[in-house]
Amino acid sequence: MFKKTSKNTMTFEEVNKWLSKLRIPLSMVVTPVNLEEERKRFRELDNYNPQFEYKIVKNDNEEILEELSKVEEIPDIDPNISEFYIQLIEDKKLTNNLMNAVGDNDLFTDLAMQKFKMPTDVLFRNACRVMRGNYKSYNVVDTSMVKREEFLGYNEIKDIFQNTFDAFGLKDWGVNKSKNIRKNGIKTGIKSKEVFIDPVIKKTPLEVKKTVVHELTHIIRAYNGSNSGVGALARPNLNSYLDVEEGLAMWNEESMDLLKDKDLKEKATIVYAISLGREMSFCKLYEVLFGMYSPKKAFYLTYLVKRGLGDTSKPGIFPKSASYFRGFRKVKRKLNADASLYNKLYAGKIGFKQVKWVDEGLIQEPTIVPSKELFKEVFKNFQ
Repeated sequence: MFKKTSKNTMTFEEVNKWLSKLRIPLSMVVTPVNLEEERKRFRELDNYNPQFEYKIVKNDNEEILEELSKVEEIPDIDPNISEFYIQLIEDKKLTNNLMNAVGDNDLFTDLAMQKFKMPTDVLFRNACRVMRGNYKSYNVVDTSMVKREEFLGYNEIKDIFQNTFDAFGLKDWGVNKSKNIRKNGIKTGIKSKEVFIDPVIKKTPLEVKKTVVHELTHIIRAYNGSNSGVGALARPNLNSYLDVEEGLAMWNEESMDLLKDKDLKEKATIVYAISLGREMSFCKLYEVLFGMYSPKKAFYLTYLVKRGLGDTSKPGIFPKSASYFRGFRKVKRKLNADASLYNKLYAGKIGFKQVKWVDEGLIQEPTIVPSKELFKEVFKNFQ
Protein backbone atom coordinates (compact mmCIF):
# COMPACT_ATOMS: atom_id res chain seq x y z
CA MET A 1 0.00 0.00 0.00
CA PHE A 2 2.85 2.39 0.86
CA LYS A 3 5.98 2.89 -1.25
CA LYS A 4 9.36 1.62 -0.09
CA THR A 5 11.80 4.36 0.88
CA SER A 6 15.48 4.90 1.66
CA LYS A 7 14.67 7.56 4.27
CA ASN A 8 15.18 7.07 8.00
CA THR A 9 11.97 5.50 9.20
CA MET A 10 10.17 4.41 12.35
CA THR A 11 6.90 2.55 12.73
CA PHE A 12 3.75 4.42 13.71
CA GLU A 13 3.55 2.48 16.98
CA GLU A 14 7.16 3.31 17.86
CA VAL A 15 6.72 7.02 17.16
CA ASN A 16 3.63 7.19 19.37
CA LYS A 17 5.46 5.30 22.11
CA TRP A 18 8.37 7.76 22.06
CA LEU A 19 6.01 10.77 22.01
CA SER A 20 4.11 9.44 25.03
CA LYS A 21 7.34 9.55 27.06
CA LEU A 22 7.81 13.30 26.59
CA ARG A 23 7.14 15.54 29.59
CA ILE A 24 6.36 19.08 28.44
CA PRO A 25 3.80 20.51 30.91
CA LEU A 26 4.26 24.05 29.60
CA SER A 27 1.33 25.63 31.45
CA MET A 28 2.61 24.29 34.76
CA VAL A 29 6.23 25.30 34.16
CA VAL A 30 5.39 28.90 33.12
CA THR A 31 3.56 29.34 36.44
CA PRO A 32 6.12 30.94 38.77
CA VAL A 33 6.89 29.03 41.96
CA ASN A 34 6.96 32.36 43.77
CA LEU A 35 3.79 33.82 42.24
CA GLU A 36 1.99 34.52 45.51
CA GLU A 37 5.04 36.13 47.11
CA GLU A 38 5.56 38.38 44.08
CA ARG A 39 1.86 39.23 43.93
CA LYS A 40 2.08 40.35 47.57
CA ARG A 41 5.20 42.45 46.91
CA PHE A 42 3.50 44.03 43.90
CA ARG A 43 0.54 45.08 46.06
CA GLU A 44 2.72 46.48 48.82
CA LEU A 45 5.48 48.25 46.88
CA ASP A 46 5.19 51.17 44.46
CA ASN A 47 6.44 50.67 40.89
CA TYR A 48 7.49 47.09 41.62
CA ASN A 49 8.12 44.64 38.78
CA PRO A 50 7.83 40.98 39.84
CA GLN A 51 10.93 38.81 39.71
CA PHE A 52 9.52 35.43 38.76
CA GLU A 53 11.24 32.09 39.43
CA TYR A 54 10.45 28.73 37.82
CA LYS A 55 11.00 25.03 38.22
CA ILE A 56 11.37 22.72 35.23
CA VAL A 57 10.05 19.20 35.72
CA LYS A 58 12.49 16.32 35.56
CA ASN A 59 12.42 14.78 32.11
CA ASP A 60 14.28 12.82 29.43
CA ASN A 61 13.04 15.01 26.61
CA GLU A 62 16.44 15.68 25.01
CA GLU A 63 17.19 11.97 24.55
CA ILE A 64 13.66 11.24 23.32
CA LEU A 65 13.65 14.10 20.85
CA GLU A 66 17.10 13.11 19.60
CA GLU A 67 15.67 9.72 18.63
CA LEU A 68 12.53 11.19 17.11
CA SER A 69 14.50 13.79 15.14
CA LYS A 70 16.07 11.01 13.09
CA VAL A 71 12.66 10.08 11.66
CA GLU A 72 12.06 11.31 8.13
CA GLU A 73 9.08 9.15 7.30
CA ILE A 74 6.60 6.78 8.96
CA PRO A 75 6.03 4.21 6.20
CA ASP A 76 3.19 2.17 7.73
CA ILE A 77 0.64 5.02 7.74
CA ASP A 78 -0.83 7.34 5.12
CA PRO A 79 1.74 9.91 3.86
CA ASN A 80 -0.46 12.79 5.04
CA ILE A 81 -0.44 11.49 8.61
CA SER A 82 3.28 10.72 8.36
CA GLU A 83 3.97 14.34 7.39
CA PHE A 84 1.75 15.52 10.27
CA TYR A 85 3.84 13.52 12.74
CA ILE A 86 7.14 14.79 11.32
CA GLN A 87 5.82 18.33 11.84
CA LEU A 88 4.63 17.34 15.31
CA ILE A 89 8.12 16.19 16.30
CA GLU A 90 9.51 19.58 15.26
CA ASP A 91 6.78 21.34 17.23
CA LYS A 92 7.54 19.26 20.33
CA LYS A 93 11.19 20.31 20.04
CA LEU A 94 10.11 23.96 19.91
CA THR A 95 7.80 23.54 22.90
CA ASN A 96 10.51 21.77 24.89
CA ASN A 97 12.96 24.57 24.11
CA LEU A 98 10.35 27.10 25.17
CA MET A 99 9.78 25.28 28.46
CA ASN A 100 13.51 25.30 29.17
CA ALA A 101 13.78 29.01 28.36
CA VAL A 102 11.58 30.22 31.25
CA GLY A 103 13.21 33.11 33.04
CA ASP A 104 15.32 34.13 30.03
CA ASN A 105 13.20 37.00 28.68
CA ASP A 106 14.74 37.34 25.22
CA LEU A 107 14.96 33.65 24.39
CA PHE A 108 11.59 32.83 25.93
CA THR A 109 9.88 35.64 24.00
CA ASP A 110 11.47 34.66 20.67
CA LEU A 111 10.42 31.02 21.06
CA ALA A 112 6.95 31.91 22.36
CA MET A 113 6.36 34.14 19.33
CA GLN A 114 7.46 31.34 17.01
CA LYS A 115 5.04 28.92 18.64
CA PHE A 116 1.98 31.03 19.35
CA LYS A 117 2.35 34.02 16.96
CA MET A 118 1.66 37.65 17.74
CA PRO A 119 -1.74 39.20 16.93
CA THR A 120 -2.03 40.73 13.47
CA ASP A 121 -2.96 44.37 12.95
CA VAL A 122 -6.45 43.28 11.84
CA LEU A 123 -6.96 41.23 14.99
CA PHE A 124 -5.72 44.15 17.12
CA ARG A 125 -8.21 46.53 15.49
CA ASN A 126 -11.09 44.11 16.04
CA ALA A 127 -10.04 43.65 19.66
CA CYS A 128 -10.11 47.43 20.13
CA ARG A 129 -13.63 47.59 18.70
CA VAL A 130 -14.84 45.04 21.25
CA MET A 131 -13.06 46.88 24.05
CA ARG A 132 -15.00 50.02 23.07
CA GLY A 133 -18.24 48.05 23.49
CA ASN A 134 -18.90 47.32 19.81
CA TYR A 135 -20.52 43.85 19.98
CA LYS A 136 -22.68 44.03 16.85
CA SER A 137 -20.83 41.13 15.18
CA TYR A 138 -21.32 38.88 18.20
CA ASN A 139 -24.19 37.28 20.11
CA VAL A 140 -23.31 38.22 23.69
CA VAL A 141 -25.18 38.31 26.98
CA ASP A 142 -25.60 41.84 28.28
CA THR A 143 -24.47 41.27 31.85
CA SER A 144 -26.01 44.57 32.99
CA MET A 145 -29.41 43.00 32.29
CA VAL A 146 -28.79 39.64 33.98
CA LYS A 147 -30.80 39.09 37.15
CA ARG A 148 -28.92 38.25 40.30
CA GLU A 149 -28.61 34.48 40.75
CA GLU A 150 -27.93 32.24 43.69
CA PHE A 151 -24.48 30.70 43.76
CA LEU A 152 -23.98 26.99 43.15
CA GLY A 153 -21.44 25.05 45.23
CA TYR A 154 -19.21 22.06 44.60
CA ASN A 155 -21.86 19.31 44.93
CA GLU A 156 -24.31 21.04 42.59
CA ILE A 157 -21.63 21.77 39.99
CA LYS A 158 -20.37 18.20 40.25
CA ASP A 159 -23.90 16.92 39.54
CA ILE A 160 -24.22 19.16 36.46
CA PHE A 161 -20.94 17.88 35.02
CA GLN A 162 -21.81 14.26 35.82
CA ASN A 163 -25.27 14.59 34.25
CA THR A 164 -23.65 16.11 31.17
CA PHE A 165 -21.14 13.26 30.91
CA ASP A 166 -23.97 10.72 31.18
CA ALA A 167 -26.07 12.52 28.56
CA PHE A 168 -23.19 12.55 26.07
CA GLY A 169 -22.16 8.95 26.72
CA LEU A 170 -18.87 9.84 28.39
CA LYS A 171 -19.15 7.02 30.92
CA ASP A 172 -15.46 6.98 31.90
CA TRP A 173 -15.44 10.63 32.96
CA GLY A 174 -15.83 11.89 36.51
CA VAL A 175 -15.45 14.90 38.79
CA ASN A 176 -13.08 15.40 41.70
CA LYS A 177 -12.00 18.05 44.18
CA SER A 178 -8.62 19.73 43.83
CA LYS A 179 -6.87 22.05 46.26
CA ASN A 180 -4.11 22.72 43.72
CA ILE A 181 -6.29 24.99 41.63
CA ARG A 182 -6.98 28.72 41.59
CA LYS A 183 -9.93 30.07 43.55
CA ASN A 184 -13.28 29.18 41.91
CA GLY A 185 -11.30 27.24 39.33
CA ILE A 186 -12.41 24.33 37.14
CA LYS A 187 -9.80 22.38 35.20
CA THR A 188 -10.02 19.43 32.83
CA GLY A 189 -7.58 16.52 33.11
CA ILE A 190 -7.64 14.75 29.75
CA LYS A 191 -5.29 11.93 30.81
CA SER A 192 -7.13 11.16 34.07
CA LYS A 193 -10.56 11.74 32.47
CA GLU A 194 -11.59 13.98 35.33
CA VAL A 195 -12.78 17.52 35.83
CA PHE A 196 -11.11 19.07 38.86
CA ILE A 197 -12.98 21.68 40.87
CA ASP A 198 -12.10 24.02 43.74
CA PRO A 199 -13.81 22.42 46.81
CA VAL A 200 -15.14 25.79 48.00
CA ILE A 201 -16.21 27.01 44.56
CA LYS A 202 -19.10 29.45 44.15
CA LYS A 203 -20.45 30.16 40.69
CA THR A 204 -23.77 31.34 39.27
CA PRO A 205 -25.80 28.97 37.07
CA LEU A 206 -24.90 31.08 34.01
CA GLU A 207 -21.18 30.80 34.78
CA VAL A 208 -21.45 27.05 35.39
CA LYS A 209 -23.31 26.37 32.16
CA LYS A 210 -20.79 28.45 30.22
CA THR A 211 -17.91 26.48 31.76
CA VAL A 212 -19.56 23.12 31.10
CA VAL A 213 -20.10 23.97 27.43
CA HIS A 214 -16.51 25.22 27.09
CA GLU A 215 -14.88 22.23 28.80
CA LEU A 216 -17.08 19.67 27.01
CA THR A 217 -15.74 21.03 23.73
CA HIS A 218 -12.23 20.05 24.78
CA ILE A 219 -13.31 16.73 26.27
CA ILE A 220 -15.34 15.57 23.25
CA ARG A 221 -12.58 16.45 20.78
CA ALA A 222 -10.14 14.46 22.93
CA TYR A 223 -12.57 11.53 23.20
CA ASN A 224 -13.11 11.30 19.45
CA GLY A 225 -9.39 11.81 18.84
CA SER A 226 -8.59 8.84 21.07
CA ASN A 227 -10.84 6.69 18.85
CA SER A 228 -9.50 8.06 15.57
CA GLY A 229 -6.56 5.68 15.23
CA VAL A 230 -4.22 8.69 15.33
CA GLY A 231 -3.15 9.01 18.95
CA ALA A 232 -1.83 12.56 18.64
CA LEU A 233 -5.34 13.82 17.93
CA ALA A 234 -6.39 13.08 21.52
CA ARG A 235 -3.81 15.51 22.89
CA PRO A 236 -2.37 18.95 22.14
CA ASN A 237 -0.43 18.66 18.90
CA LEU A 238 0.48 21.14 16.16
CA ASN A 239 0.31 24.83 16.98
CA SER A 240 -2.55 25.28 14.50
CA TYR A 241 -4.89 23.13 16.60
CA LEU A 242 -5.01 25.62 19.50
CA ASP A 243 -6.92 28.41 17.71
CA VAL A 244 -9.57 25.89 16.69
CA GLU A 245 -9.65 24.33 20.16
CA GLU A 246 -10.33 27.55 22.03
CA GLY A 247 -12.23 29.22 19.20
CA LEU A 248 -14.69 26.35 18.89
CA ALA A 249 -15.28 26.37 22.66
CA MET A 250 -16.11 30.08 22.54
CA TRP A 251 -18.29 29.58 19.46
CA ASN A 252 -20.29 27.01 21.43
CA GLU A 253 -20.70 29.47 24.29
CA GLU A 254 -22.04 32.04 21.84
CA SER A 255 -24.33 29.50 20.18
CA MET A 256 -25.80 28.55 23.56
CA ASP A 257 -26.41 32.23 24.48
CA LEU A 258 -23.81 31.95 27.26
CA LEU A 259 -21.03 34.24 26.00
CA LYS A 260 -21.02 37.26 28.29
CA ASP A 261 -20.06 40.68 26.95
CA LYS A 262 -17.49 41.16 29.71
CA ASP A 263 -15.85 37.80 28.92
CA LEU A 264 -15.51 38.66 25.24
CA LYS A 265 -14.10 42.05 26.23
CA GLU A 266 -11.56 40.31 28.47
CA LYS A 267 -10.39 38.05 25.62
CA ALA A 268 -10.09 41.11 23.38
CA THR A 269 -8.15 42.94 26.10
CA ILE A 270 -5.64 40.08 26.20
CA VAL A 271 -4.96 40.62 22.48
CA TYR A 272 -4.57 44.34 23.19
CA ALA A 273 -2.18 43.64 26.09
CA ILE A 274 -0.06 41.25 24.01
CA SER A 275 0.14 43.71 21.11
CA LEU A 276 1.19 46.65 23.29
CA GLY A 277 2.94 44.91 26.15
CA ARG A 278 5.99 43.28 24.61
CA GLU A 279 8.25 46.29 25.24
CA MET A 280 6.51 47.38 28.44
CA SER A 281 7.48 46.41 31.95
CA PHE A 282 4.97 44.46 34.05
CA CYS A 283 4.22 47.57 36.11
CA LYS A 284 3.66 49.79 33.06
CA LEU A 285 1.31 47.33 31.38
CA TYR A 286 -0.56 46.88 34.65
CA GLU A 287 -1.12 50.65 34.83
CA VAL A 288 -2.61 50.59 31.32
CA LEU A 289 -5.01 47.77 32.22
CA PHE A 290 -5.81 49.25 35.63
CA GLY A 291 -7.57 52.04 33.73
CA MET A 292 -10.14 49.45 32.62
CA TYR A 293 -10.20 46.80 35.34
CA SER A 294 -10.04 46.24 39.08
CA PRO A 295 -6.55 45.86 40.63
CA LYS A 296 -7.05 42.09 40.93
CA LYS A 297 -8.16 41.64 37.32
CA ALA A 298 -5.52 44.03 35.96
CA PHE A 299 -2.81 42.03 37.73
CA TYR A 300 -4.21 38.75 36.41
CA LEU A 301 -4.33 39.94 32.79
CA THR A 302 -0.83 41.41 33.01
CA TYR A 303 0.48 38.21 34.56
CA LEU A 304 -1.19 36.12 31.86
CA VAL A 305 0.91 37.74 29.13
CA LYS A 306 4.09 38.19 31.22
CA ARG A 307 4.36 34.70 32.74
CA GLY A 308 7.46 32.83 31.64
CA LEU A 309 9.61 35.93 32.07
CA GLY A 310 12.14 36.38 34.87
CA ASP A 311 12.82 40.06 35.48
CA THR A 312 9.54 41.66 34.39
CA SER A 313 11.02 45.16 34.40
CA LYS A 314 12.54 44.15 31.06
CA PRO A 315 10.74 43.54 27.73
CA GLY A 316 9.13 40.22 26.90
CA ILE A 317 5.77 38.58 26.14
CA PHE A 318 3.93 35.26 26.21
CA PRO A 319 1.31 35.49 23.42
CA LYS A 320 -0.43 32.12 23.92
CA SER A 321 -3.71 33.56 25.20
CA ALA A 322 -4.38 35.45 21.96
CA SER A 323 -5.69 32.09 20.72
CA TYR A 324 -9.08 32.66 22.36
CA PHE A 325 -10.16 35.80 20.53
CA ARG A 326 -8.24 34.96 17.34
CA GLY A 327 -9.57 31.39 17.30
CA PHE A 328 -13.13 32.50 18.01
CA ARG A 329 -13.10 34.85 15.04
CA LYS A 330 -11.54 32.19 12.78
CA VAL A 331 -14.06 29.51 13.75
CA LYS A 332 -16.94 31.96 13.45
CA ARG A 333 -15.83 32.97 9.95
CA LYS A 334 -15.29 29.37 8.80
CA LEU A 335 -18.62 28.08 10.15
CA ASN A 336 -20.51 31.00 8.65
CA ALA A 337 -19.08 29.96 5.28
CA ASP A 338 -19.61 26.19 5.75
CA ALA A 339 -21.75 24.94 8.63
CA SER A 340 -20.88 21.30 7.79
CA LEU A 341 -17.42 21.88 9.25
CA TYR A 342 -18.87 21.87 12.77
CA ASN A 343 -19.30 18.09 13.09
CA LYS A 344 -15.99 17.35 11.39
CA LEU A 345 -14.06 19.54 13.84
CA TYR A 346 -15.00 17.04 16.56
CA ALA A 347 -13.09 14.18 14.90
CA GLY A 348 -10.21 14.98 17.25
CA LYS A 349 -8.01 17.86 18.31
CA ILE A 350 -7.56 18.91 14.71
CA GLY A 351 -6.96 22.16 12.89
CA PHE A 352 -8.77 23.23 9.73
CA LYS A 353 -6.15 21.54 7.53
CA GLN A 354 -6.97 18.12 8.98
CA VAL A 355 -10.71 18.39 8.23
CA LYS A 356 -10.01 16.83 4.83
CA TRP A 357 -8.85 13.67 6.64
CA VAL A 358 -12.47 13.12 7.68
CA ASP A 359 -13.69 13.67 4.11
CA GLU A 360 -11.04 11.29 2.76
CA GLY A 361 -11.68 8.60 5.36
CA LEU A 362 -8.21 8.80 6.92
CA ILE A 363 -9.88 9.22 10.31
CA GLN A 364 -13.40 8.27 11.24
CA GLU A 365 -16.23 10.73 11.70
CA PRO A 366 -16.82 11.73 15.32
CA THR A 367 -19.08 9.43 17.32
CA ILE A 368 -20.00 12.19 19.79
CA VAL A 369 -20.91 15.71 18.69
CA PRO A 370 -22.45 18.25 21.08
CA SER A 371 -25.77 19.83 20.27
CA LYS A 372 -27.69 22.80 21.62
CA GLU A 373 -30.71 20.60 22.24
CA LEU A 374 -28.81 18.09 24.37
CA PHE A 375 -27.16 20.82 26.42
CA LYS A 376 -30.54 22.45 27.02
CA GLU A 377 -31.95 19.13 28.19
CA VAL A 378 -29.12 18.72 30.70
CA PHE A 379 -29.44 22.33 31.89
CA LYS A 380 -33.24 22.46 32.21
CA ASN A 381 -33.12 21.91 36.00
CA PHE A 382 -30.53 24.64 36.49
CA GLN A 383 -32.20 27.67 34.96
